Amino acid sequence: IGCSDWGRVDFLMDEEGNHYFLEVNTSPGMTDHSLVPMAAKAAGISFDELVVKILSMTLSDNNKAHINVG
Repeated sequence: IGCSDWGRVDFLMDEEGNHYFLEVNTSPGMTDHSLVPMAAKAAGISFDELVVKILSMTLSDNNKAHINVG
């Protein structure tokens, strides 16, 4: 679907261990009760570190997007 850098992909797993794709969210929530920050916290990544990682990926030389501010 052409996504890059970051987002959230949702799956379900049944009792037998089968995985089912649900959706791709290209703009997931970033509040303290949103899934991406909670998953990052569980992985030992602070909210501030997460934001810096997302911004770094977005602004990297490998990214084709151009962002103009101001």
